[in-house]
Amino acid sequence: MNRAASSAWDDHLYRKLLRQALLRLFFLYFTPLLLLALFFHVQYRVFLDDVEERHRQSLAEHQAGMLDAFLGDRLLNLTGQASLLLDPVPTRLQAGLDELRRTSEAFVDLAVFNGEGRMLGYAGPLPELSRRNYRQEKWFSRLLAGESSHVITDVYEGFRASPHFTMAVKMVPDGEVRILRAVLSPEAALAQLEEWPGHSTREPGLSRWMVGSIWLVAGGFFLVGSLLIWGQARWVARNQFQALQTELELSRQLAQAAKLATVGELASGIAHEINNPLAVIAEKAGLVRDKLDPELGGCLTPEELNEELGAIEAAVFRCTHITRQLLGFVRQAEVQWLPCDPARLMDGLVDRLLGPELAVADITVQRRYSVGAWELLTDPGQLEQVFLNILKNAMDAMEGPGTITITMAAAEVAGRVRLEIADTGCGMTPQQLEQVFMPFFTSKEPGKGTGLGLSVSYGIVAGLGGTLSARSEPGRGSTFIIELPVGQGGSPTPPKAGTPPRTQEVDHERSGA
Repeated sequence: MNRAASSAWDDHLYRKLLRQALLRLFFLYFTPLLLLALFFHVQYRVFLDDVEERHRQSLAEHQAGMLDAFLGDRLLNLTGQASLLLDPVPTRLQAGLDELRRTSEAFVDLAVFNGEGRMLGYAGPLPELSRRNYRQEKWFSRLLAGESSHVITDVYEGFRASPHFTMAVKMVPDGEVRILRAVLSPEAALAQLEEWPGHSTREPGLSRWMVGSIWLVAGGFFLVGSLLIWGQARWVARNQFQALQTELELSRQLAQAAKLATVGELASGIAHEINNPLAVIAEKAGLVRDKLDPELGGCLTPEELNEELGAIEAAVFRCTHITRQLLGFVRQAEVQWLPCDPARLMDGLVDRLLGPELAVADITVQRRYSVGAWELLTDPGQLEQVFLNILKNAMDAMEGPGTITITMAAAEVAGRVRLEIADTGCGMTPQQLEQVFMPFFTSKEPGKGTGLGLSVSYGIVAGLGGTLSARSEPGRGSTFIIELPVGQGGSPTPPKAGTPPRTQEVDHERSGA
């Protein structure tokens, strides 16, 4: 199960590194290219729009010039029919219109007006216009008021309610104002203009399909680049993963070295703890031998023999338990996420593993917590190493009798437990406090510490999802604070009502026991 969990974690870590590598490489390689391509695309579009605008303007100016020339020619044609002003009878007007239409199909009708705006004669498809008075028409007013003898209007609708040009010539024969007017069709004029040499409506040589071609090439480049980046990202992620694996292996080896160093420091206490049951075994074995020696007149009943053998067996089991606990602490194993009661873990260290050494050092342990109040999902073996490292540092910081206070309570952040281990030792200066978690830093005398315990503990707590910090003042002791998350999706369970946290003092007096 642990192997499966480890494999799943490795897959998750590799995928995470691969995603990060892809994002970094994409941002590093493609973002500048995309911004540059976007810049050139915008500039090209602006340039293309400017070229098209210039082309349209040039085309409009060219067509306007052609239209002016066309209308100028038609004005000359109309002026050539000025004789109609003297005798505007319908037959002559119709003959004049036919002659004008032979020069250009744009002519629609022909009419003669007096100075009052009344039509004197008309030839064309709308004879009902002869009843209209044109005095208020703008072109008529301009022609009467202006110095020019002719006028050409823009396209407008007027009385006929359809777009048309109006072209008129003013003359004053015999002192009476006469106006010869012709109407031209814009559609016919445009059709005739398109037949003129030099007329062009072609788009400019630069066309918008080039934009699509540019993005098509950019898309191909993007695809090839993506494949290259994918391969590069896999290579980077694989190297990072191997580097992390190597780093984790070195961290495990460092933690194991620190654990072995701690065991070395505990050797004297362990030896004292084992010597007691060994002394019992030696004593009981000698007593059995004396009682079975005929020369000493000894006599040992089966009941007495069974009692002595039971004492020897109990002492052997005690030695076995101590060595098994020590081997279990030293043995390097994979991380195991298991439910764990930190109070029971702490009690096991204080009462069994460190008990003899605490007694020799005359150190009192105050425990302000309740067994069963908290449950963590963590690695008990690693957490035990953290507790042991901090407790050993607290013991080393006190010269002579002292007190270690262990407190467990809910942290300020929901879903976390706060453990404090405070001592009454010498404390640390601010400079020492800044370096306390650095590898190989120690304030102990040479040969009395490796400087690895707290740095390894810091890494272990971080790997378990928690935090490790310290506060200290010279001469006033030190306090190490551990905050750890509780079980998955859970929250700390405070002690039951009516059962306040236990405050238990364990006084280990100096004795040879």
